[in-house]
Amino acid sequence: MTARPLSVAFVVLLSFLHALAQQNQAAISCPATEQAVREVSHQIWTAHRNRDVAAYDKLVDDSFISIDDGGVRKRKPDVLAELRKPEGNIHTDTDEQPEDVQVVFAGGVAIVNQTKHWTDYDKKSGTSWGAASRTTRVLTCTNGEWKLVAFHETDIPNKDRKSSANDHLDDYVGHYRFGENGDKGELSIVRKDDRLLRLGQVGKPPNFFPASTTPSSAERMGGWRGSFAIDRVR
Repeated sequence: MTARPLSVAFVVLLSFLHALAQQNQAAISCPATEQAVREVSHQIWTAHRNRDVAAYDKLVDDSFISIDDGGVRKRKPDVLAELRKPEGNIHTDTDEQPEDVQVVFAGGVAIVNQTKHWTDYDKKSGTSWGAASRTTRVLTCTNGEWKLVAFHETDIPNKDRKSSANDHLDDYVGHYRFGENGDKGELSIVRKDDRLLRLGQVGKPPNFFPASTTPSSAERMGGWRGSFAIDRVR
């Protein structure tokens, strides 16, 4: 007759221990400090820059979603697949330390909003161009660790670009050759409305901004520093 009450008590005890375990698990929290979140954000940047698939996989939540400055949406498997591939002719580099950083904690997530300057290097032609972007990272706390769950990037217009530059965009349209007789590559620039695009990429976000309103500065499109010979062909 005592077996049933003991069984009930045992079930109650198991339920209590299970509830206690859930409470303890829920109590595992991440350090809600700006320094801690910025450190994790820097680790994410380092893993991506070094194409460290294992490190990036560990720092990114499985439900991760990103939107780049061109409006392209990617999930975690997409980014990991890109990191596994050879880099190719274009190498992208960004400043190690961001600027204008704001960290916000809300609803169990950490939001990091910041700006960074980036530069693309074309290994084939020896040219480079760059701009600045504002990025937003959303990190979620999983088992006591901050993990990236969402990323969004927006290009910041060239701060040296004046509104009157649009009146001179036609001066930058044309075909460009790098090096002697185009031995370092060629590039065609077209205009679409108030944007300068690389031919073949019409419909995507603008690639280039004139650094000046004078046609003589055409070789400085996109922030190129003039470390190469350029021959413009009409």
